[in-house]
Amino acid sequence: MSLLLENFDFVRPTSLEHLNDLVKDYQEKGHEFTFSAGGTALIPKLKTQSFKIDKFISLNGLKDLHNVKKEGFYITIGALTTLSTIANHELTRIYLPALAHATRKVASPQIRNRATIGGNIMVDNRCIYINQSSINRECHSPCFKADGDVCHLVKSARRGDEVLCQARFVSDTAPILLLLNTKITIAGPKGPRKIKLGDLYLNDGIDSKSIEPGEVITTLEVEIPENTGLHYEKLAIRNALDFPSLGVAVRITDKDLSVALTGVNTRPGVFRANLDDYNTFDDMVSNISKQAADFGKTYNQDFFPRAYRKSMIPVFIRRGVNSILKDQT
Repeated sequence: MSLLLENFDFVRPTSLEHLNDLVKDYQEKGHEFTFSAGGTALIPKLKTQSFKIDKFISLNGLKDLHNVKKEGFYITIGALTTLSTIANHELTRIYLPALAHATRKVASPQIRNRATIGGNIMVDNRCIYINQSSINRECHSPCFKADGDVCHLVKSARRGDEVLCQARFVSDTAPILLLLNTKITIAGPKGPRKIKLGDLYLNDGIDSKSIEPGEVITTLEVEIPENTGLHYEKLAIRNALDFPSLGVAVRITDKDLSVALTGVNTRPGVFRANLDDYNTFDDMVSNISKQAADFGKTYNQDFFPRAYRKSMIPVFIRRGVNSILKDQT
Protein backbone atom coordinates (compact mmCIF):
# COMPACT_ATOMS: atom_id res chain seq x y z
CA MET A 1 0.00 0.00 0.00
CA SER A 2 1.41 3.41 -1.01
CA LEU A 3 0.79 6.52 1.04
CA LEU A 4 1.47 10.19 0.31
CA LEU A 5 5.11 11.22 0.57
CA GLU A 6 5.85 13.44 3.54
CA ASN A 7 7.71 16.71 2.98
CA PHE A 8 11.50 16.79 2.95
CA ASP A 9 14.27 18.96 1.49
CA PHE A 10 15.88 17.72 -1.74
CA VAL A 11 19.57 18.45 -2.36
CA ARG A 12 21.86 17.31 -5.17
CA PRO A 13 25.57 17.89 -4.51
CA THR A 14 27.86 17.93 -7.56
CA SER A 15 31.12 16.94 -5.83
CA LEU A 16 32.26 14.74 -2.96
CA GLU A 17 33.49 17.87 -1.17
CA HIS A 18 30.02 19.42 -1.37
CA LEU A 19 28.50 16.13 -0.22
CA ASN A 20 30.80 15.89 2.79
CA ASP A 21 30.03 19.51 3.76
CA LEU A 22 26.29 18.76 3.64
CA VAL A 23 26.69 15.63 5.74
CA LYS A 24 28.74 17.43 8.38
CA ASP A 25 26.16 20.22 8.57
CA TYR A 26 23.21 17.83 8.83
CA GLN A 27 24.92 15.70 11.47
CA GLU A 28 25.77 18.75 13.58
CA LYS A 29 22.19 20.01 13.37
CA GLY A 30 20.63 16.60 14.05
CA HIS A 31 18.79 16.28 10.73
CA GLU A 32 17.59 12.87 9.56
CA PHE A 33 18.94 12.37 6.04
CA THR A 34 19.29 9.62 3.48
CA PHE A 35 21.26 9.08 0.29
CA SER A 36 19.63 8.14 -3.00
CA ALA A 37 21.24 6.81 -6.16
CA GLY A 38 18.71 5.11 -8.43
CA GLY A 39 16.04 5.32 -5.75
CA THR A 40 14.41 2.03 -6.79
CA ALA A 41 14.43 0.71 -3.21
CA LEU A 42 14.29 4.03 -1.36
CA ILE A 43 11.25 5.63 -3.00
CA PRO A 44 8.92 2.66 -2.24
CA LYS A 45 10.05 2.79 1.39
CA LEU A 46 9.25 6.50 1.55
CA LYS A 47 5.86 5.90 -0.08
CA THR A 48 4.98 3.27 2.52
CA GLN A 49 6.28 5.55 5.27
CA SER A 50 8.68 2.86 6.46
CA PHE A 51 10.91 5.65 7.72
CA LYS A 52 10.95 9.44 7.80
CA ILE A 53 13.61 11.96 6.77
CA ASP A 54 14.26 15.70 6.79
CA LYS A 55 16.81 15.78 3.98
CA PHE A 56 16.94 13.75 0.75
CA ILE A 57 20.46 13.74 -0.73
CA SER A 58 20.56 12.70 -4.39
CA LEU A 59 23.95 11.36 -5.46
CA ASN A 60 23.22 11.58 -9.18
CA GLY A 61 25.08 14.87 -9.48
CA LEU A 62 28.38 13.08 -8.79
CA LYS A 63 29.20 12.53 -12.46
CA ASP A 64 32.63 10.96 -11.79
CA LEU A 65 30.92 7.93 -10.23
CA HIS A 66 29.16 6.91 -13.47
CA ASN A 67 31.84 4.91 -15.32
CA VAL A 68 33.40 1.56 -16.20
CA LYS A 69 37.17 1.46 -16.82
CA LYS A 70 39.95 -1.08 -17.26
CA GLU A 71 42.94 -0.32 -15.07
CA GLY A 72 45.64 -2.97 -15.24
CA PHE A 73 44.29 -6.29 -13.97
CA TYR A 74 41.08 -4.72 -12.65
CA ILE A 75 37.82 -3.30 -13.91
CA THR A 76 36.87 -0.24 -11.86
CA ILE A 77 33.19 0.62 -11.72
CA GLY A 78 31.73 3.83 -10.35
CA ALA A 79 29.16 3.09 -7.67
CA LEU A 80 26.50 5.12 -9.51
CA THR A 81 26.83 3.11 -12.72
CA THR A 82 23.46 1.61 -13.56
CA LEU A 83 22.95 -2.13 -13.73
CA SER A 84 21.87 -1.82 -17.36
CA THR A 85 25.14 -0.11 -18.21
CA ILE A 86 27.13 -2.88 -16.53
CA ALA A 87 25.09 -5.59 -18.23
CA ASN A 88 25.71 -4.12 -21.67
CA HIS A 89 29.12 -2.46 -21.35
CA GLU A 90 31.84 -3.82 -23.63
CA LEU A 91 34.39 -4.13 -20.81
CA THR A 92 32.13 -6.12 -18.52
CA ARG A 93 30.90 -8.36 -21.34
CA ILE A 94 34.50 -9.14 -22.32
CA TYR A 95 36.25 -9.34 -18.94
CA LEU A 96 33.41 -9.91 -16.44
CA PRO A 97 30.65 -11.80 -18.29
CA ALA A 98 29.42 -13.48 -15.09
CA LEU A 99 28.86 -10.07 -13.49
CA ALA A 100 27.03 -8.86 -16.59
CA HIS A 101 24.86 -11.99 -16.37
CA ALA A 102 24.12 -11.42 -12.66
CA THR A 103 23.08 -7.81 -13.22
CA ARG A 104 20.55 -8.98 -15.81
CA LYS A 105 19.00 -11.14 -13.09
CA VAL A 106 18.10 -8.07 -11.00
CA ALA A 107 14.46 -6.95 -11.02
CA SER A 108 13.21 -5.74 -14.42
CA PRO A 109 14.68 -3.78 -17.37
CA GLN A 110 12.96 -0.61 -16.21
CA ILE A 111 14.43 -0.92 -12.72
CA ARG A 112 17.89 -1.85 -14.03
CA ASN A 113 17.86 1.37 -16.06
CA ARG A 114 17.71 3.28 -12.76
CA ALA A 115 19.23 0.98 -10.14
CA THR A 116 22.97 1.29 -9.49
CA ILE A 117 25.66 -1.23 -8.63
CA GLY A 118 26.38 0.63 -5.39
CA GLY A 119 22.73 0.45 -4.44
CA ASN A 120 22.54 -3.26 -5.19
CA ILE A 121 25.47 -4.24 -2.98
CA MET A 122 24.04 -1.95 -0.28
CA VAL A 123 20.43 -3.16 -0.61
CA ASP A 124 18.69 -3.29 2.76
CA ASN A 125 18.03 -6.70 4.28
CA ARG A 126 14.45 -7.86 3.75
CA CYS A 127 11.78 -9.63 5.80
CA ILE A 128 8.03 -9.93 5.31
CA TYR A 129 7.47 -8.34 8.73
CA ILE A 130 9.29 -5.11 7.84
CA ASN A 131 8.89 -4.73 4.05
CA GLN A 132 5.30 -3.52 4.13
CA SER A 133 3.55 -0.24 4.78
CA SER A 134 3.21 1.23 8.25
CA ILE A 135 -0.57 0.63 8.02
CA ASN A 136 -0.13 -3.05 7.16
CA ARG A 137 2.35 -3.46 10.01
CA GLU A 138 -0.35 -2.43 12.49
CA CYS A 139 -1.75 -5.97 12.32
CA HIS A 140 1.23 -7.28 14.31
CA SER A 141 3.52 -5.87 16.96
CA PRO A 142 6.58 -4.01 15.63
CA CYS A 143 9.68 -6.14 15.20
CA PHE A 144 13.22 -5.19 16.19
CA LYS A 145 13.91 -3.71 12.73
CA ALA A 146 10.84 -1.47 13.19
CA ASP A 147 12.06 -0.34 16.65
CA GLY A 148 9.91 -2.93 18.38
CA ASP A 149 10.72 -5.59 20.96
CA VAL A 150 10.14 -8.88 19.16
CA CYS A 151 11.33 -10.97 16.22
CA HIS A 152 8.37 -12.70 14.61
CA LEU A 153 10.69 -15.30 13.07
CA VAL A 154 12.64 -16.17 16.23
CA LYS A 155 10.27 -15.78 19.18
CA SER A 156 13.04 -16.38 21.72
CA ALA A 157 15.18 -13.46 20.45
CA ARG A 158 15.93 -10.78 23.03
CA ARG A 159 17.72 -7.44 22.84
CA GLY A 160 21.40 -8.01 23.42
CA ASP A 161 21.56 -11.16 21.30
CA GLU A 162 24.51 -11.27 18.91
CA VAL A 163 22.15 -11.59 15.94
CA LEU A 164 18.99 -9.68 16.79
CA CYS A 165 17.27 -9.57 13.39
CA GLN A 166 17.01 -12.33 10.78
CA ALA A 167 16.09 -10.10 7.81
CA ARG A 168 17.87 -11.69 4.87
CA PHE A 169 20.56 -10.39 2.52
CA VAL A 170 19.26 -10.24 -1.07
CA SER A 171 21.83 -8.71 -3.45
CA ASP A 172 22.13 -10.51 -6.81
CA THR A 173 25.48 -8.95 -7.75
CA ALA A 174 27.34 -9.40 -4.46
CA PRO A 175 28.02 -13.17 -4.79
CA ILE A 176 29.91 -12.80 -8.08
CA LEU A 177 31.70 -9.67 -6.84
CA LEU A 178 32.79 -11.50 -3.68
CA LEU A 179 34.23 -14.38 -5.69
CA LEU A 180 36.12 -11.83 -7.81
CA ASN A 181 37.85 -10.45 -4.68
CA THR A 182 36.27 -7.03 -5.16
CA LYS A 183 37.42 -4.05 -3.13
CA ILE A 184 35.33 -0.93 -2.58
CA THR A 185 36.32 2.66 -1.90
CA ILE A 186 34.21 4.51 0.65
CA ALA A 187 34.13 8.30 1.03
CA GLY A 188 32.88 10.33 3.97
CA PRO A 189 33.52 13.34 6.19
CA LYS A 190 36.51 11.54 7.77
CA GLY A 191 38.13 10.88 4.40
CA PRO A 192 38.25 7.96 1.95
CA ARG A 193 39.04 4.35 2.82
CA LYS A 194 39.27 1.09 0.89
CA ILE A 195 38.03 -2.27 2.17
CA LYS A 196 37.31 -5.74 0.84
CA LEU A 197 33.68 -6.11 -0.19
CA GLY A 198 33.33 -9.03 2.23
CA ASP A 199 34.23 -6.72 5.12
CA LEU A 200 31.20 -4.54 4.31
CA TYR A 201 28.72 -7.15 5.52
CA LEU A 202 27.80 -7.84 9.14
CA ASN A 203 25.71 -10.59 10.73
CA ASP A 204 22.68 -8.70 11.98
CA GLY A 205 19.72 -7.89 9.74
CA ILE A 206 19.41 -4.39 11.23
CA ASP A 207 23.04 -3.26 11.42
CA SER A 208 23.96 -5.22 8.31
CA LYS A 209 26.72 -3.03 6.84
CA SER A 210 29.99 -1.74 8.30
CA ILE A 211 29.62 1.62 6.55
CA GLU A 212 29.46 4.61 8.89
CA PRO A 213 26.68 7.24 8.91
CA GLY A 214 27.45 9.83 6.26
CA GLU A 215 29.66 7.55 4.18
CA VAL A 216 28.97 6.46 0.59
CA ILE A 217 30.55 3.88 -1.69
CA THR A 218 32.32 5.57 -4.61
CA THR A 219 34.14 2.86 -6.58
CA LEU A 220 34.32 -0.91 -7.00
CA GLU A 221 37.65 -2.48 -8.00
CA VAL A 222 36.89 -5.89 -9.53
CA GLU A 223 39.59 -8.46 -10.25
CA ILE A 224 39.73 -9.66 -13.87
CA PRO A 225 39.68 -13.46 -13.58
CA GLU A 226 42.18 -15.60 -15.49
CA ASN A 227 41.83 -19.32 -16.30
CA THR A 228 38.62 -19.45 -14.33
CA GLY A 229 34.96 -20.32 -14.74
CA LEU A 230 32.11 -18.42 -13.07
CA HIS A 231 28.39 -19.12 -12.86
CA TYR A 232 25.42 -17.50 -11.08
CA GLU A 233 21.95 -18.97 -10.69
CA LYS A 234 18.93 -17.50 -8.93
CA LEU A 235 15.80 -19.03 -7.43
CA ALA A 236 12.76 -16.74 -7.58
CA ILE A 237 9.02 -17.03 -8.15
CA ARG A 238 9.16 -14.70 -11.18
CA ASN A 239 11.95 -14.10 -13.68
CA ALA A 240 11.45 -10.36 -13.23
CA LEU A 241 11.08 -8.11 -10.17
CA ASP A 242 11.72 -10.63 -7.39
CA PHE A 243 14.65 -10.54 -4.99
CA PRO A 244 16.50 -13.87 -4.82
CA SER A 245 14.95 -16.49 -2.61
CA LEU A 246 18.33 -18.11 -3.17
CA GLY A 247 21.28 -17.03 -5.28
CA VAL A 248 24.39 -19.17 -5.79
CA ALA A 249 27.64 -18.12 -7.45
CA VAL A 250 30.30 -20.73 -8.25
CA ARG A 251 33.93 -20.20 -9.30
CA ILE A 252 36.45 -22.83 -10.39
CA THR A 253 40.12 -21.88 -10.76
CA ASP A 254 42.72 -24.62 -11.29
CA LYS A 255 42.30 -26.74 -8.13
CA ASP A 256 40.17 -24.21 -6.25
CA LEU A 257 36.39 -24.19 -5.86
CA SER A 258 34.58 -21.16 -4.41
CA VAL A 259 30.89 -20.64 -3.67
CA ALA A 260 28.97 -17.53 -2.58
CA LEU A 261 25.33 -17.40 -1.43
CA THR A 262 22.67 -14.74 -1.18
CA GLY A 263 19.05 -14.81 0.04
CA VAL A 264 19.43 -17.37 2.84
CA ASN A 265 21.06 -15.53 5.74
CA THR A 266 21.59 -12.08 7.18
CA ARG A 267 24.81 -11.73 5.17
CA PRO A 268 26.33 -13.38 2.10
CA GLY A 269 28.09 -16.68 2.66
CA VAL A 270 31.45 -17.44 1.02
CA PHE A 271 33.07 -20.88 1.02
CA ARG A 272 36.37 -21.96 -0.51
CA ALA A 273 38.02 -25.34 -1.01
CA ASN A 274 41.19 -26.72 -2.60
CA LEU A 275 41.39 -30.07 -4.35
CA ASP A 276 44.62 -30.98 -2.52
CA ASP A 277 42.58 -31.33 0.69
CA TYR A 278 40.26 -33.99 -0.77
CA ASN A 279 40.54 -37.42 -2.32
CA THR A 280 38.43 -36.54 -5.36
CA PHE A 281 36.86 -33.53 -7.03
CA ASP A 282 33.41 -34.87 -6.17
CA ASP A 283 34.38 -35.07 -2.48
CA MET A 284 35.33 -31.39 -2.61
CA VAL A 285 32.02 -30.42 -4.22
CA SER A 286 30.09 -32.49 -1.67
CA ASN A 287 31.90 -30.93 1.27
CA ILE A 288 31.50 -27.34 0.13
CA SER A 289 27.83 -28.05 -0.65
CA LYS A 290 27.29 -29.26 2.91
CA GLN A 291 28.99 -26.15 4.34
CA ALA A 292 26.80 -23.92 2.19
CA ALA A 293 23.59 -25.77 3.10
CA ASP A 294 24.45 -25.53 6.81
CA PHE A 295 24.88 -21.75 6.36
CA GLY A 296 21.36 -21.35 4.96
CA LYS A 297 18.95 -20.14 7.65
CA THR A 298 15.66 -20.42 5.83
CA TYR A 299 12.92 -18.92 7.97
CA ASN A 300 9.30 -18.48 6.89
CA GLN A 301 9.84 -15.15 5.21
CA ASP A 302 9.70 -16.21 1.58
CA PHE A 303 7.36 -17.70 -1.05
CA PHE A 304 9.20 -21.04 -1.17
CA PRO A 305 8.98 -23.65 1.61
CA ARG A 306 11.92 -23.55 3.99
CA ALA A 307 13.06 -27.12 3.31
CA TYR A 308 12.91 -26.60 -0.45
CA ARG A 309 15.13 -23.50 -0.41
CA LYS A 310 17.70 -25.26 1.77
CA SER A 311 17.68 -28.39 -0.39
CA MET A 312 18.24 -26.32 -3.52
CA ILE A 313 21.58 -24.93 -2.28
CA PRO A 314 23.62 -28.06 -3.16
CA VAL A 315 21.55 -28.50 -6.33
CA PHE A 316 22.49 -25.01 -7.54
CA ILE A 317 26.14 -25.60 -6.62
CA ARG A 318 26.19 -28.80 -8.68
CA ARG A 319 24.51 -27.00 -11.57
CA GLY A 320 27.10 -24.25 -11.43
CA VAL A 321 29.98 -26.70 -11.33
CA ASN A 322 28.57 -28.73 -14.23
CA SER A 323 27.93 -25.60 -16.30
CA ILE A 324 31.51 -24.37 -15.81
CA LEU A 325 33.05 -27.76 -16.59
CA LYS A 326 30.89 -28.06 -19.72
CA ASP A 327 32.03 -24.63 -20.93
CA GLN A 328 35.68 -25.56 -20.34
CA THR A 329 35.54 -28.74 -22.45
